[in-house]
Amino acid sequence: MNRNKTVSLCMIVKNEEKYLVKCLESVKELVDEMIIVDTGSIDSTVDIAKKFGAKILHYTWDNNFSNARNFSLKYASKDWILLMDGDDEFAKEDYSKFIQLVNTSSKDAHYFKTLSYAGKIKNNNIITNLNLRLLKNNKKYKFRGAIHEQITPIEGKMDYNNCSSEDIKIYHYGYLTDVAKDKNKRKRNITIIEKALENDPHNPFHIFNLGNEYYAMDKKEKALELYNKVYAKVVTTSGYYSKLIIRRIMCLDELGRYSDALQGIEEGLKIYEKFVDLELIRGWIYMKLKRFTLAIDAFNSCLKIVSPPIELEFINGANTVRPLQALGDIYYQFEDYEKAYSYYEKMLTYAYNIELPMSKIASILNKQYENKQFVTYKLTSYINLEYLPNLLLISKLLINEGLYDLALGYLEKAKEMEPNNYSILFLLGKTLFYQKKYKEALNIMSSLTEYNDITIDALKYIFIIRLIQQSNNIRNILDKIKDVSTETVYSIYNQLYNIYIGKETLCIKSEDSKEILSYTLIIFEELLKVQEFELFETLLEILNMIESRYVLLYLAKLYYKTGFKKMAVKEVLRSIKELDAFDLFGAEILYREIG
Repeated sequence: MNRNKTVSLCMIVKNEEKYLVKCLESVKELVDEMIIVDTGSIDSTVDIAKKFGAKILHYTWDNNFSNARNFSLKYASKDWILLMDGDDEFAKEDYSKFIQLVNTSSKDAHYFKTLSYAGKIKNNNIITNLNLRLLKNNKKYKFRGAIHEQITPIEGKMDYNNCSSEDIKIYHYGYLTDVAKDKNKRKRNITIIEKALENDPHNPFHIFNLGNEYYAMDKKEKALELYNKVYAKVVTTSGYYSKLIIRRIMCLDELGRYSDALQGIEEGLKIYEKFVDLELIRGWIYMKLKRFTLAIDAFNSCLKIVSPPIELEFINGANTVRPLQALGDIYYQFEDYEKAYSYYEKMLTYAYNIELPMSKIASILNKQYENKQFVTYKLTSYINLEYLPNLLLISKLLINEGLYDLALGYLEKAKEMEPNNYSILFLLGKTLFYQKKYKEALNIMSSLTEYNDITIDALKYIFIIRLIQQSNNIRNILDKIKDVSTETVYSIYNQLYNIYIGKETLCIKSEDSKEILSYTLIIFEELLKVQEFELFETLLEILNMIESRYVLLYLAKLYYKTGFKKMAVKEVLRSIKELDAFDLFGAEILYREIG
C-alpha cells in the first residue's frame, strides 16, 4: 500500500544508544522526516540519529516532558506527527494498518497500543497501555503535564470524539530492569511527580502515577496506600480509572490480601464487564488458594471474551495464551494429560514464544509413549525443521526429557548448517555431559572459552567435569567464572572449590540468601542428573555456610524435582524440626508422599 500523506517523526531523547538503532530502523519506511530533540546525551545517541538523516535539535532539560515534547512539535513540517521514544520499536506487522490510517483518517489524534516489556529479559511478560502516537499536524494541540504528558487543545476544550484507539503496536523496552536502572528512571520520575504535587497536592492523576513508580520499585505497600487514596475519590469516568483498578488489585494480590483483591475484581467487573484481565487475575488467585474449580471457571470466562475493548487491555494475552496456559497447568497437575495437552496445543496458535507449550507437550508425550521415536515425530510435526532455531528447540526439549541420543541427531543436523554456532556447540556439550561422556563434553565446552560471549552456563559444566575428573586445572576456570559472573556467583564456585580441596571456608555473605541457595542448587541438580553422588555429598557442606533457615526446604525441593522423593520428605521433616521452616511446597511434598 502506498502512503499518500506525509509523516514527521518527533522524539525527545537522552542516552538512548542501546535501542535507538532498532527504533529508527522500525520507522524509517513510515516517515518523511525525523525530528530528534536531544536533552543532554553523553553517549552515541546523536551520532546514531545523524546516520538516519535526522534533524538534531538541542533542548536544555527542565524536568518537564511536555515542554520538550512541544519544542519538538514546532519543527514538524509534514501532515502527521508520529510520536516515539528512543527505546520504542514500531511493530512491522502493523505497517499496512498505519499507512491506511494516515491516508484515510479524518480525526486529529490516534492512540496506539504500547506493549512494554517488564522484568529482566524480553519475554512474554508484557504490560499493555494506550498512548497517543499519531497527531494531525494542524497546530491546534500542545502537551501539558511535567510527566505522563497529556494532549490538550491550544484553544477550547478537548473533544475526545476527535480521537480514536487503534490496534497498532509499539514495543517499549524502557522498563526492562537494566534499562530503567541505567537511566535511573524511577528516581527521575518520582522527583518530577513530587514537584508537581507541591503545586497541586491532591491531584489524583499525579498520586496515581506516583503509586505506579513505587509499584515498579517493588514497594507494594506504599503503592497500595497511594492507589487507595485515588480509588476513594476519583470518578469512574476518568481516563485512567481502569488502570487504577487493575494496579490496585495486582498490589493486593501480590501482598497476599486475596479477599480484598477478589472484592476489587467484583467491583471492577460491575463497571467494565469485558475487563478480561480481572477475570484472569481472579483465576490466578483461586489457583493460589487451591480452589481449582473456581479457577477453571474464571479462565474459561477469559476465553469467552473474544474481543475485549482496546482501552481495557493491560496484561498481554489475557483472553488467549495466559488462560490456556493456566488451564493446561491445572489439568497437568492433576495428571489429566489429555485435557492439559489440548490446552497447550491451543497455546501454539497464540504464543509469542512456543518453547513453553512445546516443553509441556514434550513432557506429556514422554510420559504417555514408550516409543520415543513417536514422541519425536509428534513434536516435530508442529514446526519446520529447516529453520535452525527450531532444530535447537527440538534438541532442548529432547534433552530436558532425557532423550539424549535423539537430541544428538538434531544437533548434528544443526551443526551441518552452522558448524561454529555457539548455541549448537553448547547443547552438544551439554548432551554429552548428561550421557557421562565427560571427555568429549569437556572438549566441546572448552572450545567455547575462545568465544568472546562465553557464558557462565558453559563454564559451569567445565567446572563440574573437572571436579568429577579430579583435575588439577580448576583455578583457571574460576578466573574465567570471575570475569563473566557476579561476585555472588563467583563466591559460590570458589567455596565449592575450597570444599573440594579441603580448604577451610567461611560463610557466604550476600544480601540475598535466596540467590545463593538457588544458584548453588542449580549446580547440585547437574550432579544428581548424572548420579555423581559422592561428589554431591562432599559439596553439600556448602549449605552449612549459607545463612538461611530455608536451606533444607530448598534441598527438599531439589530432591523432589530430580525424583528422589524419599529424600525430599526427609529434608522437609528435618526443616520443620531443626529450623522451624515450612512452606506450601513443603506441605505438598508431605501430602503427596505420605498423605
